[in-house]
Amino acid sequence: MVKKNYSTMFLLLFVASISGGLALKNVYDYSMLAGVGIGLIFLLCAFIAINKKPSKY
Repeated sequence: MVKKNYSTMFLLLFVASISGGLALKNVYDYSMLAGVGIGLIFLLCAFIAINKKPSKY
């Protein structure tokens, strides 16, 4: 059975949301704020995924 590494996925989504906020900064006034907010949610999810106790299966 393949173990899924959710922490890596959430960290990549964190970086992508910050980059997306920077890329859209001239299109939408608050895009950087939205990118950082979404990025913090992904960073919190990565922290939870890292600290979750591994199951026996």
